[in-house]
Amino acid sequence: MIPTSRTHWNPRRTPAFSASGTKGRTLKNLCRKSLVLLSIVFLSNPLSLILLGLLNRLFFRPFRSFFVIYPASQRYVDHYGFKFLQPHLKKTPVICGIYFQGRTAGLIFGISGTESDFKKPGFLAELKRNTDQIARRLGISSVKYSGILPSAMHRIGVLEPLELKRRSSRVAQVVFRAEVELRRQLSFEPETPVILLGGHGSVGTPLKQLLLAENRRVYTVDCDDPMPENLRGTRVILIDVARKGALEQRIPQMWEGIVILNETYPAPRRSTLQQLEQMGIPVFHIAGVKGIALPRFPGVYSGGIPCCGMSDSGNHQPLIQYLSSESLREQLAQQPAASSSNIAA
Repeated sequence: MIPTSRTHWNPRRTPAFSASGTKGRTLKNLCRKSLVLLSIVFLSNPLSLILLGLLNRLFFRPFRSFFVIYPASQRYVDHYGFKFLQPHLKKTPVICGIYFQGRTAGLIFGISGTESDFKKPGFLAELKRNTDQIARRLGISSVKYSGILPSAMHRIGVLEPLELKRRSSRVAQVVFRAEVELRRQLSFEPETPVILLGGHGSVGTPLKQLLLAENRRVYTVDCDDPMPENLRGTRVILIDVARKGALEQRIPQMWEGIVILNETYPAPRRSTLQQLEQMGIPVFHIAGVKGIALPRFPGVYSGGIPCCGMSDSGNHQPLIQYLSSESLREQLAQQPAASSSNIAA
C-alpha cells in the first residue's frame, strides 16, 4: 500500500486555541530556536568541525555525506532561527540533524537563505566554498543539495555537469518508481497518459526517458507550453517536477480526472490543495525515500529523506503522501477504473 499522510488537509477541521496551548507553543518555539543556537556554538564552529572530522576518520568514516537544506519561505526561517542569527546563516551551513538510510548515515546542514537569495551575485559561489570547506574538515566526500540548489549552482558553473546529471538521474528513478506504484494502487490502465510538468528540466529529461521505455504516453508541458487539449476530460496522471509555482499557474487549465503526483519542493500549499479539491483533483506528494531523520523533516516530509538527499547506493523506495481530503479519496475509489480495495488507507 502507498504510505500516506496521517494529517492530510481536512476542510472541516478547525484549530482550537487556548491560553495554555499558546504558552506551550511559545515554549516549544523557544526550545527549537535555542537548539539551533547551541548547534552553532558547540557543533558548527571551525574547531568543532575539525574535531568531528578527526573522529569521523578515526572510526572509518561512519558519515560519508552531508545534506544541505534550505527553507521554503521566510516563515520557515522564523520558525527555526532567532532573528539576530538569520543573516549569519544565509550562506554558512550549520549542523541541524542526522539521517539514516539502510546502513548509510549522513549529517544534515541547514542555511537560512531562501530561493530569492540564490539570485544575488556571488551568493551560490560563496555557499559552495563554505560547504566544500566543511566537507574537507569533516573528511566527507559527498555533499548533496536540496531543491533547486544543484541546478542553480550548475547554471553559474560551480557544480560539475556530471554531478548534476548523476543527482537528477537518481531522483528521476525514484519519481518513476512512485508513478509505477501510484498507477498500480489506483488500478490505472497502462494506457493512462502522463503529463510531465517540467519535462525539459534536469529531472524531467531522464524521467521522460524512463517513462517512454515503459511505453507510457507522455505529454511534456514546460514554460509556456499549453496543456494538451486532446486529453481534456480524460483520466491523466500529472507529474510535477517543475520549479516552485509552476503547478499553481496551470490550475486554471486543469480538469476533473487529473491525478497529481508532485515531487517539487515545497509541497503544494493548503490554498492550492483547496483549489484543486473544488475541481475534484486529488494530490499525491513524493515526500522522499524511506529513511530516518533526527529530528524529523517538517510537514509532509516527516518520516522520510528528501530525494535529493538520498544515499548513492541502493534501490530507494519512494514515500508517497496523500494530501487531499478523505471525501475526495472516496470519490476516486468509486470511479469505474479504480478499485476501492486498491487505494491506500
